[in-house]
Order: sequence, then C-alpha cells, then structure tokens
Amino acid sequence: MRRLLLLPVAILVLAQPIQARQGEAPYSIGATAKRGIQVPQVFLPAIDSAAARAAYDARMRDATHARTKRMAIAEGNPVELGPDTDGIWQTLEDGSSLWRLRVQVPGATDLHLSFDRYALPEGAALWVIGADDYYEGPYTAEDASPLSIPMVPGEAATIELRLAAGSQIGPGELTLTDVGAGFRNMFEVEPRLGIPGNSGPCNINVACPLGEPYTAEQRAIAYYEFRADDDGLTYVCTATLMSDVPADRKNYVLTAAHCLSTQTEAASMRMYWNYRSTTCAGNSGISFTQNQTGTTLRATRADADFTLVELNQAPDPSWNLFHAGWDATNIAPSGSIGIHHPSQDSLKINNSPVAPRTMNNCISTGGGSFNTHWRTGPYDQGTTEGGSSGSGLWIPSSSPGGSGRRLIGVLSGGTAACMGTVPDNGWDCYGKFSAGWDGPSASSRLRDWLDPAGTGALSIAGIDHNTPTPVDQEAEGSLAVRIAAGLQARPLRLQGRGIGTHPRPYGTQSQQH
Repeated sequence: MRRLLLLPVAILVLAQPIQARQGEAPYSIGATAKRGIQVPQVFLPAIDSAAARAAYDARMRDATHARTKRMAIAEGNPVELGPDTDGIWQTLEDGSSLWRLRVQVPGATDLHLSFDRYALPEGAALWVIGADDYYEGPYTAEDASPLSIPMVPGEAATIELRLAAGSQIGPGELTLTDVGAGFRNMFEVEPRLGIPGNSGPCNINVACPLGEPYTAEQRAIAYYEFRADDDGLTYVCTATLMSDVPADRKNYVLTAAHCLSTQTEAASMRMYWNYRSTTCAGNSGISFTQNQTGTTLRATRADADFTLVELNQAPDPSWNLFHAGWDATNIAPSGSIGIHHPSQDSLKINNSPVAPRTMNNCISTGGGSFNTHWRTGPYDQGTTEGGSSGSGLWIPSSSPGGSGRRLIGVLSGGTAACMGTVPDNGWDCYGKFSAGWDGPSASSRLRDWLDPAGTGALSIAGIDHNTPTPVDQEAEGSLAVRIAAGLQARPLRLQGRGIGTHPRPYGTQSQQH
C-alpha cells in the first residue's frame, strides 16, 4: 500500500448515460486523476464468457421436465481486499484522503462487487467505476452492511474511497469479499429478429396492448441480482413490491424461495425498478438508473416457494413505484397474466387464456407439497424464461367483481418457452399466494407481515408508493364533502326546500387567483 500527496486537484464531472446515484462524480474519472498515477491492480482468474454462457444455458434447454427459472449471470471470485492492506492512498489539496484499487477479471463482460464488511465513517464516500467511466455511488455511512454494488460494465473496475480531512477507517472496516465475473453482458444486448433484447422473440413488451391495463402493476416489478449461498454464483430473478392491509406502504418485496431464502442472500440483492421499454417494438428508453441494494429477510418457505423481504432503504419517491394488490382466497380466475423479466430483458408480459389449475410443487422443493401451486399455460401471448422466477401471477383486469390486477402466485418454474416468434405448448407452475398465507410461524407465512393486525382480509387492491400531499388530501376531502352535500341537497331542491342557489363549483376560487 502506498500514499501520495497530490496537488492541485480539479474534478471533472462527465455526463453518464446510465448511472444509479446522481450525486458527486468520483475523483477517478476527472482528467487530473488520470495523469501519471498508477493505481495498483489485482488480477483474478480469467473467464471464457461464451463458454460459461453456453454451459449454463444448456441446463435450461430441457423442455421435457419442469425447471427453475432463475438465471446465472456471473461466477464468483472470493477475495479479501481492503484499504489497510491493498491499493494506494493519496492526500488531496483539501486535506481529504483518497484510496483506490483496481480489480480485473480478463474476459468478464461486467463485474459485481460485494463488501461483506462495510462500516464507513461519517463523511466518507465509496464509488465503483467500470468501463467508459460508468460508475455506481457514492455509498456512505448510511448504507447498510453487507453492501453489494450494482453491476458495472467491463472486465475491470476501480474502487474509490474518499475520507474527509482528519477522518480514518479502521482495519477490516471496508473489505471487498467477492468479485462476480459476468458472462452475459447486460450492457450490450443482442438484437434478435428485429426485437432488441436478451429474451426470446415471442416475448411481449409491457408497452404493447396486452400490458395497457397493467400500467400501475408494472411499477411494482423489479429485476434483481443476488449471490447464492450454495454455489457462489450471481443469479437474476424477478420480484414484486407488495401492499399490506394497513396500506402503510411498508417496503415488502415478494419473490421465490428457490431464488433466495437466507439473510445472506437477501442482503446481496440489487434491485432495478422500472426497467422497461417505453415502446411496444424494441427497447426504447430502458435504464438501470433506478436501483437500490440490500434487503432483510422476513419470511420464506420452500414448499409454497415464496420469500418475503423488506427493503433496507425506502425507494426514491421520484421512481413513482406501486405496491401490488393480492388475493389469498385460492379461487382460480378464468385466465391469468404474468409480468416478469425473462433472460435479464426489460419487462415483459404473458397471457394464459385458461384458468390456472391446482397442482403440487413442480420443482420439488421443500419435500412433500400438496396443492401448493397454480399450473398455467400454454400461453397464447408471451412466455417465461430464466430470470422470470419469482415473478407474479395476476388475476386479469377483466375479471368480474373488481378483483382484477391482484397477485395470486409466484413463479417457480416449468417448461414454457418460445417456439420461434410464438409461445410453445409448455406450461409453468406458480407457488400459490394462498398457500404461503398461513404457516407454522411468522417466518414461514405471509399474513403476519401483510395483515399485521389480523383483520382476516384475504384480498386487497394495490396503492401508489407516494402518499398524497396535504394539499391533495385537502382537495380530495373538500370534493368528497361537496359531492355528499350535493346528493343531500338535490331531493330538497326538488321539494322546493333548502338553499335556492347552487353552491360555487369546486375549484373556482383557486382559479380566480
């Protein structure tokens, strides 16, 4: 480890086409930082991305048996690297300290860095910079440990830590413990048959007509990455932000237990919200910018194949997320809708025109399973693929009684796939929301978290994440009072009673200003 004195300093903020945190840019991407300073570099074993991708994809191609639909995207590299033993320190003109270290995995398409020990002092900031000055950060003392950084492009990444003047970081308080070597290249999707994206050509963007009734529900869906305990690989699945009976906007997120089921795995989650195309054809306007890291495990069960986590930090209000409604009545609708992220692609939607049927767990997790799952398919529009695991099964918007657009299941797996530009005759199984509602304890059932007062409610509608402002609430209350008064006044006027003139219409006073 070396320490240098660097004078003077000029920080150049470069425009970033996609980045997670729109705060101060890291020092390392400035012009001055790149003059004559050699940042120490750690080389990790090379990866053959094409061979790794082919090997993992081969496991997903067996259409004769149901398979899970989580998707491997990166191979792990355990390390022990930190500012007390590695890298280089510099003292900047303002007295602050800058530490940097570069890690490289030859052949990797992107990198996924995890710090299992993370305790920054107040005023400190951490960044990770990938290819083309793409960066994630700053992360601060407010971020929870362990910290998993959203992916950055390229085979090399620079870690940058900045400490305020007079501040120090103790031994082991920041330790890089894993470098995931990506082999699917999320940053350069491959065009297929005129439809850009990694998923099969029969998949349908949520911006297409099939998705129009579900614009609110689309804002509840996250694509996420996590590091698995069993093999150290990084996988992707899909998850849904949920509502609860009190409608207090707790940040509960539902996914599949076969994706993740431990606190270590939950802590490694990197969630990407609103990752969807704004047009039906192609992938226009997609972005990874709305991401956050880290969750806390609340409940999980293998037979019903569900996991409920809670976000460590509230989502940014500007993301305009939605908390999904749900239905635990175990009543099968006449058809079903799936909304998901197949093969790391932007948000897609599928439709099954027939009622889901009850079945056992098709991926055989959790030992004995009796009637814990819905069977869906064949689909007449869209399908599911690797990465779709954990996504929700929804009651169609056209269902009678106002129960439409509520979640009733979580994808476990199946055989469904594309057959060219149309879905094949395969099927899928979804863990029933109703099967996970009850269980032996709070850590194995949903009702304690989504109905904490025990009201007995079994079906609720979704709500927006952002609460109405006081002005909105006052306006809504005034409008409700005027509507009620109008309903009461009408029969009085018909009888020649009450005030003879109509009250001033709502909103006219504000329009005069």
